[in-house]
Amino acid sequence: MALFVVFKIGDAFSPWMLTTGVWAVILVMFLISGHLLYPLGSRFYTCVALWVPILCATSIITYYAFPDCPQPESQRQSLPVNRLFFNGFFLISVVFTPLYVYGIYRVVSMFDAADMLYNLRILANSDYHLPGEGILKYVNAVNQALFIIAMWRYPKIGRWQLACIILANILCAVAIMEKGALFFMLVVTLFVLYEKGRVRLRSIVFSVLGVFFLFYGFNFLRSGGNIDNARSLTDFLSVYILSPSVAFEQVQEKLTDQYGSRTLAFFYAVLSKLGIGHYGVEQKVQEFVQVPILTNVYTVFQPFFQDFGYRGVAFFASVYGVFTGWLYRQCRNGGAISRCLYAYVAMTLMLQFYQENLILSLSVLIQYIVIIGLTLQQTIGFTLSNHPEETP
Repeated sequence: MALFVVFKIGDAFSPWMLTTGVWAVILVMFLISGHLLYPLGSRFYTCVALWVPILCATSIITYYAFPDCPQPESQRQSLPVNRLFFNGFFLISVVFTPLYVYGIYRVVSMFDAADMLYNLRILANSDYHLPGEGILKYVNAVNQALFIIAMWRYPKIGRWQLACIILANILCAVAIMEKGALFFMLVVTLFVLYEKGRVRLRSIVFSVLGVFFLFYGFNFLRSGGNIDNARSLTDFLSVYILSPSVAFEQVQEKLTDQYGSRTLAFFYAVLSKLGIGHYGVEQKVQEFVQVPILTNVYTVFQPFFQDFGYRGVAFFASVYGVFTGWLYRQCRNGGAISRCLYAYVAMTLMLQFYQENLILSLSVLIQYIVIIGLTLQQTIGFTLSNHPEETP
């Protein structure tokens, strides 16, 4: 009966269910294989005790504070798109993705071909800018936004277009050996299919387990194909699931004159570019620490704790809760833009154990909002028919 009541207030992809589930899995895994890493201290447990109840409570309260106004099921199964913008962004994807991949290939090809995959990852984590990259640096956001829209549109989207969008995302992921892009595609697919009633929780669990084996293969390739450099599957799980929590124990509060230098890095970067002031901008790529395995990710708590201590963790848990609770309500009500954006937010919630991917990546979220908003709006456009929402 208790389990029934819990699921009545939200399905598996609700903010409170995702948050509770993620940290429950982390704690259970520490009981099973935590001995492979340094022991946890009280800081991690304190942050979890603050973060989970506050985020869950505020998201539930916000969710129920807004009215339940669901759209008819027939309207929830698809998305109306603006043909002009959809096809325009699709053209950008088809033209600029190969240029983006080729630009990266030209750089890594200057080095030993035997270590090409390893060099791809080194380039991705460096500050190197591709010659004349300009719009190329935005092509990944275009591809991912199109993928979200295409999944909601399917099967009312041409299969060849869907195949091109999937291929573009895979090419960008392989170009920088980035596993997160593949995880993004998996989460979006599962979320959309779950919302459409096409898959069950059991299928989602098996899919997530399967992706870990895929990521292990990526890890092996990034090691240069050298079995001596690649970690065992057990070590792999420790590195990418448990090590951020242990690394967080080594994070120190930052004493700087710049208020919230880590958490508000995006805003300081914008102000600096606008010439409003000269601020130090924290780099997204973190320093490596040993736990004893090398890692440079420190869970979602890191920027908030560094800038504001435990109070920052508690405050931003409420920020997360209010935002995700509101967006989830809009999503459940059938809002077109909110359904697309929540697919991305669901991924950030699932990666809480890894790093902060919402506030520190506001530029990505804004790019999604612009691309998705333009593609789904019905005011600006050009069509030869009387039906602007015609399938692209």
